[in-house]
Amino acid sequence: MEESEKPKYSGYGYHGGGRKKTGRLKIFATTSISGTPEEIECLKTLAREAGKTVSRYVLDELCTLKK
Repeated sequence: MEESEKPKYSGYGYHGGGRKKTGRLKIFATTSISGTPEEIECLKTLAREAGKTVSRYVLDELCTLKK
């Protein structure tokens, strides 16, 4: 049996390790909302009742106000 020379990898970690690229073109940004615990709970409740995440609910509501 012939032994082939294994490639030597430089750098940190394992070759090919980590998450694979998703191919997604969207870039997401994160922001923060400040409010009292009661206000935040109200926002979560409204989003839940609308069947949306808090992020989607806020974006949909604010973007429809602009139009």
